[in-house]
Amino acid sequence: MSPSRFTENDYVIFVVGPTEAYQSWFTKQLFENHDIPVIKIGEHVKALRCNLINGPTNIVVVSIPSFNTDHEESGAENAAIDWLKSSCFEKCYYGILFLHSLDWDPTDDSNTLTTQRLEAFAKVPPNEFLVPCRIYVVPTTSSDPAERLNQRLLHLQTMLDGNGNCQSNASLFPGIFKGQPETAWCAALLLLKDIGETQANSSTPLPIEPALNRMPPQLPSGHSALKHLADLLFEGFRERSGDLGALITLARTVLEFTPLEHPSITLARTVLEFTPPEHPHHQSALINLGNLLWERFKKEDTKVDLDEVIRLRRTACECMLPDDPEKQTILLELDDCLYERFRREDAMADLEEIISLRRAALERTPPPNRCRQLLNLANSVHEKFRKQGLVNDIKEAISLADDALELCRPGHPDHPLCRDLLASYRKAKVSARGSRAHACDTSSSAFSDIKQVVKKVFFETVEKFPLRLLHTRTGILCNRDAQLSHFERSPQYKQLLSPTSPRGSQQLEREIIAAVLKFLGFAMLSHRWESSEPLLRDVEGKCIYDLDDTDGLEKLQNFCILAFQRNFQWAWSDTCCIDKDSSAELQEAIGSMFSWYRQSSLTIVYLSDVFDNGSLANSVWFKRGWTLQELLASHTVLFYTQDWSLYMNRDVANHKTDPAFLEELHKATEIAKPQLMNFYPGTDDARSRLGWASHRRTTRPEDIAYSLFGIFKVHLPVLYGEFAEHALGRLLAEIISSSGDVSVLDWVGEASSFNSCFPANLVPYQTVPHVQLIPRDPAKRNDLDPEKAWKLHNDVGRLPLARCVNRRLTLPSTIHPVTIVRLKESSTSPSRYTYEIHASRLKPVNVTLSVVLDHNTGTYMLVRPWHPKSLEPNESVDNAVWSLLEQLEQPFNALLLKRLRHNEYKRIASDCMITVRVQDLASTFDSEVMILDIV
Repeated sequence: MSPSRFTENDYVIFVVGPTEAYQSWFTKQLFENHDIPVIKIGEHVKALRCNLINGPTNIVVVSIPSFNTDHEESGAENAAIDWLKSSCFEKCYYGILFLHSLDWDPTDDSNTLTTQRLEAFAKVPPNEFLVPCRIYVVPTTSSDPAERLNQRLLHLQTMLDGNGNCQSNASLFPGIFKGQPETAWCAALLLLKDIGETQANSSTPLPIEPALNRMPPQLPSGHSALKHLADLLFEGFRERSGDLGALITLARTVLEFTPLEHPSITLARTVLEFTPPEHPHHQSALINLGNLLWERFKKEDTKVDLDEVIRLRRTACECMLPDDPEKQTILLELDDCLYERFRREDAMADLEEIISLRRAALERTPPPNRCRQLLNLANSVHEKFRKQGLVNDIKEAISLADDALELCRPGHPDHPLCRDLLASYRKAKVSARGSRAHACDTSSSAFSDIKQVVKKVFFETVEKFPLRLLHTRTGILCNRDAQLSHFERSPQYKQLLSPTSPRGSQQLEREIIAAVLKFLGFAMLSHRWESSEPLLRDVEGKCIYDLDDTDGLEKLQNFCILAFQRNFQWAWSDTCCIDKDSSAELQEAIGSMFSWYRQSSLTIVYLSDVFDNGSLANSVWFKRGWTLQELLASHTVLFYTQDWSLYMNRDVANHKTDPAFLEELHKATEIAKPQLMNFYPGTDDARSRLGWASHRRTTRPEDIAYSLFGIFKVHLPVLYGEFAEHALGRLLAEIISSSGDVSVLDWVGEASSFNSCFPANLVPYQTVPHVQLIPRDPAKRNDLDPEKAWKLHNDVGRLPLARCVNRRLTLPSTIHPVTIVRLKESSTSPSRYTYEIHASRLKPVNVTLSVVLDHNTGTYMLVRPWHPKSLEPNESVDNAVWSLLEQLEQPFNALLLKRLRHNEYKRIASDCMITVRVQDLASTFDSEVMILDIV
């Protein structure tokens, strides 16, 4: 059979993309460096045929041009159609991987041809021999920020969902291809699975019936090909990290994304998933996955891993024959796992299983070697005695230790251990007799001990909560001692003290924590401060429901009543639950505020200036600084209007999960919906987060910075009285020092006195910087000077992260000394000067400033701040160098610096973005790299 012909044993995957480069990039990752035999076929159409199991079954990967939707067919399309006609003479099934770039917005006119191209290609197969199965649209990207990718993925999914007339059964692949072979294989495997299922459901009888793969007759399992492929990938990726999300999708082989697995573990899961119980290697797959999870458990200490290891090792033991030499080892490892879980959870079921395993191990061990097995069993039986106090258990422990001592005569290395354990067991038996004689006293003491434990755990738990809470039923403000008094009168407390089956200390502690968290579930108020707000001294020791009405007090009363109606015993308001006269308490409250709103059971937002639906965005609540973190931190939020009616009058438990409200909230805040629903604090995408706050104001100017501490997850002192730009400067310095993110330096406006590279306020972040990128030209790659390019890549790769210490910014950059400064225009009201600036390796640029530049051009330079993450990860050396040069060739927003004494620099703020571009690609080879100190 000619390798260019498709047969019934072939699985055909068409790879379609916007450019040939994308297709080659993808297909190259499938079969390169995996020891898979590959045959290239076709003259005009690039195709690869590979055999995975040395049988008749093949995978054929075909790179097809991206079919246009106009009336004129290109030569490449005609060649592809002719090739297909000459290749299909037997019935075979195919699927399509359509590569869609996320480097452009899916909603742009230039990139909205996806569904049309899918439809166009679906009509191309020339006859009945090609049977369509599924199209996966595979997103691809280079290095866009995560938030932008998420937005474009949502647009792409919406576009596919809305394509109701598409006959191609297209769906979005649950991952993003960034050049990783793991992702390419994930997409291919999922598509192969769908091809097999379509084949099995076909009305035409096929030679072999298994749904997932049509394998050669001599193979017993329909999963054999994917099993073989999983083994192959496992061996290939075992020694390197790989792409986490791609490997998870591969392991699941369904449309599920769980980005927490380790690559080796997910690949081991794949091996296990495609190795059914009757398969001869099923046992080894269980053991291998169990060992990997055990290694991760020892590093990360997660209960889920421990539970799964126990389950896997139990199953492996059940699969083994009694005389299997490896069974003893697996039983001992299962014993270790069970003991580790028993040590943590005090579960008697685990201890009983440990005792059973140790009895079996003792029976299998010949008498001369039984010492350790006897002691292990004695220890577990003694542990059972300590939990349940049964005399027979301590008697057995003594007997077992005595047998061990008989085997380990004086001089044996284990003799001292046997002697000491036997003595401790006998002592435990004597003490038990005395305990039973004083049972009544012991019972009373135990009851008192539980109360002390409850009190201790209660105060440890509430340390993470606000210091004071309002009791909604009585209207009394309660500190933590008063909260404990209420808890001690609760049903939860009585349940903890009630006699139950014996509980270990860890189990009791978990029950106490769960009871406290349930009892102290609290609601928090988010609002705009107004006149006559009640303070701590106004409500302390009083019932808020009995106090005279003021506007602020009425709001507090209505809030507490609403919380009580929603079944919350406790409520918190920033007006009266903080002692603002105590600087230490105020500092702690500001540092903990984000955490408190995150831990609250409900946040009630009161909009005093909203009277009806549709006017949400007009509320001043969306212009206040502190309310931003209150919105983002809270998991469950309900908005109420001026008369305490639920906004939109919708019976919802959480406005954040209501689609109509979420859309209105998105428009009011300009924050992406995923961020509104599931926000995580940190310094990721710092410039966007500063933009969210840039339209907001606070009564005290420095509070605009303090209100962002929780959003960025930074811990800084609150210094009321400092200049607002100094507070913001400290925040920006911490963001840069912890993340190296230089995007916060991309602004236009007034410079801060804290550091000339920082803005004086947040207003400049209202403008999203935009640089018009130039098309990339792969042909220029032939003009590379390899030596210079590699040297530049090394120089840039060695640059450290930016950091700011003691108001001095250390900034890694590529620099361009200024050679000519020419004044073009000037005005006096206000003073503005427009200069034409020439800098080495850059095209001339016009810059408008409010300061006069010196004639000595040697004191100025234009610089491009650098972040190491700009280098493409997981690329070959040549590709990495080329990617760097392509980045440096693109236009960028430069900083204008002036050299000071002692090799220090100062940024000169401009009235517009200084967007510059290199003269040509060759000039990037001579880029200078420097670490600058800026004050």
